[in-house]
Amino acid sequence: MDAASIGFGAQMKKELDDHKVQGKYFDSAIPRDLVDYGMIPEFVGRFPVVVSTKGLDVKNLIDILTAPKNSLIKQYRYLFAMNDVDLHVTECGLAEIAKIAFGRGSGARGLRSITENVLMETMFVVPSIPDVHTVYLDAAAVRGERKPILLTDKEMTVEKYEALVREEGQAVEDIEGAETVFLDPEGEDSLAA
Repeated sequence: MDAASIGFGAQMKKELDDHKVQGKYFDSAIPRDLVDYGMIPEFVGRFPVVVSTKGLDVKNLIDILTAPKNSLIKQYRYLFAMNDVDLHVTECGLAEIAKIAFGRGSGARGLRSITENVLMETMFVVPSIPDVHTVYLDAAAVRGERKPILLTDKEMTVEKYEALVREEGQAVEDIEGAETVFLDPEGEDSLAA
């Protein structure tokens, strides 16, 4: 395809980091390309069809997080529900998880490790705090700017929390009934005050 771009120091004519450009190259692959790549002709001859796949974009990764019957977010909601706790993941939180996976190039397999890293401490802390009724995960928590939010007051709903943060500009520390996850290094689980 790009015969002039062979060698270690050669400049590629096309930007192959772009998934759309890469997908076009893969779409035009023929069995001879596989042989040139290094596969033996007897093996390639057994392929009834040569098909390429397209790279996943952020929107596809968000769908993978939420749409399947046993999606990753549904699995985590089930785990928290075992302790009578709801898990609320915002749209921006989902998008941030997908952007991180896309940026790493890990695709759908990276979604679990990213989500696991974000929610690890929360999964350990929540069972020991009887007042928690909702775990709130947004983009700031996914980026690591702060920990996920625990809603402890029965009067504090997700909608009320979002209104206080968005409209009144209150910090998490100033909202009664909403606290960040805190894992005590001494071994006692507690909430940040």
